[in-house]
Amino acid sequence: MLNPKVALFFLAFVPQFIDPAAPHKALAFIVLGLVFNVNGMLWCNFLAWSAATASERLKGKSGRLAEMLNRATGGLFVALGVKLVLSRQN
Repeated sequence: MLNPKVALFFLAFVPQFIDPAAPHKALAFIVLGLVFNVNGMLWCNFLAWSAATASERLKGKSGRLAEMLNRATGGLFVALGVKLVLSRQN
């Protein structure tokens, strides 16, 4: 609601799919917006469920795998920090 770019996107994109001869253009606009929101909700729920399932599997089966991933991530951050320190500013 507070991001005007989203409103401009919907005002520019959605009307292309509404028939000019439709008797209730506002209702068609609302229905298309609801379809977009439902699809977005389903996708976000799927992503959250997938992340939770992957997290449970990593924690439950082997603490060693989680420890290796933590060390690899930490090593990556250290390497990026060293690269940042050693880089020259233009």
